[in-house]
Amino acid sequence: MNKKLEELHKNIPLGITSAILMTEPNQKVNIYKGIFNLSLANQVVEIEGEVWFDWFPHIDTKFKGIAKSTLKDLIGFTDADDRYDLIIDGLTFGKAYITNTSFGNEAEISGQMHGLSVTGDKTISISKIAFSIPNLRDFFGQPIKLINEKGGYYSGRNRLILENKDYIITIDKHKDYKKSFELLSAKGGYFLLYAGEIEKKSGHITFEDLNKLHHCLSTFLSFLNGQRCSPIFLQGIHEYEIIWTDYTGYTSDLFKHVHSWPQKLAIDGLSELWNEFYELWDNENDKDFLVSAIHWYIEGNTNSGYLEGSVVMIQTALELIYNWLIIEKKKLIYGKDGESISAANKIRLMLSQFSTNIGLPNSFENIKSYLAANNDIHDEIDLFVQIRNSIIHSQEEKRKKLSKIPNKVKYEAQQLGLWYIEISLLKILKFTGKYSNRCSGKLWAGEDEEDLPKNLNND
Repeated sequence: MNKKLEELHKNIPLGITSAILMTEPNQKVNIYKGIFNLSLANQVVEIEGEVWFDWFPHIDTKFKGIAKSTLKDLIGFTDADDRYDLIIDGLTFGKAYITNTSFGNEAEISGQMHGLSVTGDKTISISKIAFSIPNLRDFFGQPIKLINEKGGYYSGRNRLILENKDYIITIDKHKDYKKSFELLSAKGGYFLLYAGEIEKKSGHITFEDLNKLHHCLSTFLSFLNGQRCSPIFLQGIHEYEIIWTDYTGYTSDLFKHVHSWPQKLAIDGLSELWNEFYELWDNENDKDFLVSAIHWYIEGNTNSGYLEGSVVMIQTALELIYNWLIIEKKKLIYGKDGESISAANKIRLMLSQFSTNIGLPNSFENIKSYLAANNDIHDEIDLFVQIRNSIIHSQEEKRKKLSKIPNKVKYEAQQLGLWYIEISLLKILKFTGKYSNRCSGKLWAGEDEEDLPKNLNND
């Protein structure tokens, strides 16, 4: 290896590479080929075939093979409604159900997994977990290096570290991220774009530890991403040996271009944000709040119900934040008064806890014009709520009102509501870095990045 290159890169950490590599979007991932068993009650059927991970029609692990049993034994076995145990090398891979059976000279059985799908022995505690992440947006992070096949170096700002009292989570962007992302944008679906590792600061990691952490980390990454993504293909490693591999089809959204609030060229404040998120997650009620709020935020952000449905989901998130913050946490209102105030005033009261200067963005010319022409609507918050109410309470008069609101006004109202959610959650999680303001009206990358609005006490 070139000594000058080695000296130049000596202080840069070595990057993490995925154990599972994809060369194109939606590529099938082979898991096992050979003999496996399907077991139900006291009956076991031996099958010679394959098990693989597939992305369509939804993320899941599937199997197919030729049964080594008589037709008589198979007829009752394959008609059962219960879940089967799929067993590989004497260990239960997971619960499965049969989708198709074809009888002829041989009996071909195919199906898919239901829930956890793990090769190896997941009862063994491990020292490290490796994983991959599909469809996660670009982050300009800390430097890493990778040694190529010719003995040279690749280096890039590819690393995101999330550290708290219990774990160090290292997430590295693939060196071919740009090319992979372009392929993903062109073809859609799924592509592994990041590799990572989880290490516990004290003691070993159990599979039960992983279940809790995985849900928390997936929800956090989804909030950063603006659409759902989860660590996948997790491998439990102990003393450099892979003990188990988790092929469960954890939820990730089909790729879609959406706005996400983190900066494009910095990761300032993300590790601290993760700390606050993780601490809040420890309380069951607060965890439920985070899961629900981020669910409705993502549904609104990805337009899963088109623009009108998005507005309804956004207000659901805003009212959830109001109830959690104003009624449950701050206890500013007691009794039925907390429910009787109008939806617009709930939003105003909630926003007042975060900032003195959240007003109508200067770039929202369509809402400005619409408010000027409709004096009966007090402000942009009243307009947002009126649009939502006209969708939900669809009497003839409200439908007529809704049809007269220009689509550009509805779109700006939708973006305003998403902006309120982002500011609220970032303030709750004590975020201190800059964020991408979707309502800034700036066109160039990075120009829309700014500090959060100042708190009332100027903290």
